[in-house]
Amino acid sequence: MLAARCLRSWSCASLLLAGACQGPPPEQVRLELPELVLSTDPVRATVHARRAGASSVVHEKMQFTVAPEQVARITPDGTVTCLKSGDAKVTVTVQGVNDDEALRCRIVELLEVGELPLFDLAKPPVLLAVRAKTKAGADLDDVPITLRAESPRVLGVSGTTLTPLVVGATELTVQAGSKAQKFPVRVVRTVTSEALPLEGGRRIFYSLPAGKYEVEVNLPVEKELAVEWRGAPYCSYKGHGKAHRSSCVLQGKGGAVVDSPAYVMTGDTTVTGAGVAIREVP
Repeated sequence: MLAARCLRSWSCASLLLAGACQGPPPEQVRLELPELVLSTDPVRATVHARRAGASSVVHEKMQFTVAPEQVARITPDGTVTCLKSGDAKVTVTVQGVNDDEALRCRIVELLEVGELPLFDLAKPPVLLAVRAKTKAGADLDDVPITLRAESPRVLGVSGTTLTPLVVGATELTVQAGSKAQKFPVRVVRTVTSEALPLEGGRRIFYSLPAGKYEVEVNLPVEKELAVEWRGAPYCSYKGHGKAHRSSCVLQGKGGAVVDSPAYVMTGDTTVTGAGVAIREVP
């Protein structure tokens, strides 16, 4: 009856502004906010009101406040925008009945990712250390971090545990909030091959089947070292330094002839294979 009289009266506008045409105040008001807000993109708050035992979304006039105002702002229609990382309290009032909820703004500005190791089928899964941080460098420990491999056939992902599955190459995406980084990943397989002496122990031969391989030799000091590939002479390598790496595709059975690290360093002709790693590579 009151609503009908309002519609027939010029005074209805003022009554509406005063809330007289909205019916009785709600018995209860419930404010809903996202559990975490991970960017500065606006999000909407949802408000439910219970009247006569039934709950519905509020579309009538509401009043919102947020404190502290340095963390976020909110418009009269319930649009929330986080300004920086931090915690705030949002309060809504509907016809004198209010509710408040915590607003957790978590704006990821930096991703700190530990050094990715060489993923080797001969080694156990890798637990990758990842931290989401604010621009000032503070940790955001409650922000979910997701890892995704472009080729899950090559690299398995479970949480932050990475499991090499087959020899191959892929790309790993690390994401927290709206911040993402991509990393190239190689999965290799360390090959166990008997080290056979050549030239009186000055060189070592490793027999290998067809495939793509990499020989890596690490020395304690800089020295000259050579690698020859049996069955693929065009892959021969010679260099000076501490770290030496040579790769080659063998179309058939062949192998690698490597200057013995022991002989290069001290003149020792005892064949041990120490310091030499042979891997099947993508």
